[in-house]
Amino acid sequence: MKAKLLRAIQITFIVGVFLSVGFASYTFVNYARTAPRFEVKQLSVSGLKHVDEGDVLSHAGFEIGTNVFDADLDELRSRVEQIAWVRHALVQRVLPDQIVIKVIEREPIGLARIRGEIYQFDVDATLLAPDDLTTASFPILDGLRSDDAVGNLTKVGTYQKVIEEIGQTELSEVHISESGEVAVVSASDPLTVSLGTTDFRERWIKYLQLKTQIQQQYPAAVRVDLRFRNQVIVRMADDDSGEQVIWGAEKKTL
Repeated sequence: MKAKLLRAIQITFIVGVFLSVGFASYTFVNYARTAPRFEVKQLSVSGLKHVDEGDVLSHAGFEIGTNVFDADLDELRSRVEQIAWVRHALVQRVLPDQIVIKVIEREPIGLARIRGEIYQFDVDATLLAPDDLTTASFPILDGLRSDDAVGNLTKVGTYQKVIEEIGQTELSEVHISESGEVAVVSASDPLTVSLGTTDFRERWIKYLQLKTQIQQQYPAAVRVDLRFRNQVIVRMADDDSGEQVIWGAEKKTL
């Protein structure tokens, strides 16, 4: 009998504790969601360089005075990340009355020419409107398309590899075909140099070794083709109909 009574007292105590905790939680939640103390008074933005703060606030669409706990942080982040220059956004509550948005902007790594228009682009191949804040000088990439995000990403990866192997200051243009064939234009002369799909540095060094002789012997040349092993082709017109002079094992070498 005593055991049953003790058990009943224990159950009553536990239930009482749960009811007390539940009531306290309800009271706190109700207070937190209704008290003026938790109404957002400030929405602050940091990390901006290319993006205007007003543009961020406009995309966020957040109303000052909203309860800080009612703010949908994921929705705010998603809206801000719709801005082309924003790569990521971090949104946090700072109690009792602030929402903080930290913006991580995209960093241009090159310039692209598409249908005569110049754009900047980042490592994700996102096309960005040119601005005056990017001071680095990049070779222009020909080959990107405004409607081919997957293909553009592959070409941007190839562009980065070309720049890494040859050097950013060495080139003025990089052309990448749909098949991944690379051709470049030096920063110091207008000849187009076809490098194929691999061994960019090795082929570029070979071109530099031949450059002076090609300029002297074939001043009308418009393209040097180094895609084929042990062979150099100089074209006098930028198509297959142009005259070709070939150096190779069966011919002569420079």
